[in-house]
Amino acid sequence: MKSLKYWWAAFNARPFGMPIPPNWFGIAAFAMLGGFVNPGFWIVGAALEITYLSSLAGSKRFRNAIDVGERREDPADARYLAMTERLDGRQRERQSSLEARAREILRTLDGSPMLAAYSDHLQQLVWLHLRLLNARQAIERVLATARREADALDEQERQLRRRLEEPNLSPDLRRSLEQQVAVIDQRQAAHADAAERGEHVDSELQRIDLQVALIREQALLSRDRNDLGGSLDALAASFNEASRWLDSQRDLIGTLDSPLEQRLPARVLRGEAPPRKAAREGE
Repeated sequence: MKSLKYWWAAFNARPFGMPIPPNWFGIAAFAMLGGFVNPGFWIVGAALEITYLSSLAGSKRFRNAIDVGERREDPADARYLAMTERLDGRQRERQSSLEARAREILRTLDGSPMLAAYSDHLQQLVWLHLRLLNARQAIERVLATARREADALDEQERQLRRRLEEPNLSPDLRRSLEQQVAVIDQRQAAHADAAERGEHVDSELQRIDLQVALIREQALLSRDRNDLGGSLDALAASFNEASRWLDSQRDLIGTLDSPLEQRLPARVLRGEAPPRKAAREGE
């Protein structure tokens, strides 16, 4: 069924600026030739049409272009894809692994009307996991700066404090030096705070990974739906707690939009890989 999407798109493909697909003109031309000149043109036209459609629909570049067009029509998918692309390779693999486990759980939940209500909670948790990974990466940039400049800041502060011990400093110079020391102290405090927040994000990510892994195992092996429901309740509570904490950290990690969508993009639910970056850029 998926390939039919590309065949239909190829059938209706229009080069930029053309209001009518040129393929339609070709079909009309061979239809008229077959009707008024020789019916053999119908066979020739059908063969050419199949060749054209199979060639265009089988093109990776064309398929990527169609996928991108669909994604542009889905703001949730565009946002999800943008957040995923901010991650490095290792973090993307971590998100992809969670998505795969979530899909297995969702298939089980869909088979139980009693548990289907938890589907939104699980999908929101996958969104939250992606937000936390983005937050962790933003915090890591601060920590990288802290590690790179820690010794220099310590040395700069020692030099400033030695200067402040000099008795003959003018009031203006002393005030300037004291302000520099205060700024360094604030930066060092911010670095320490970032390290603490990074540990909290790591802990939340680990908790989500463990809870989703547990629910997946229960969904696949357990016959007691009450156990699974209890784990899903705990998962929903984790989502609410972690989401509130993440929303309170905007001063450090910036604005990471909390998605209004409750459901994951259709591409993620189907387990489809995102299109290549080059194709998205129109190369």
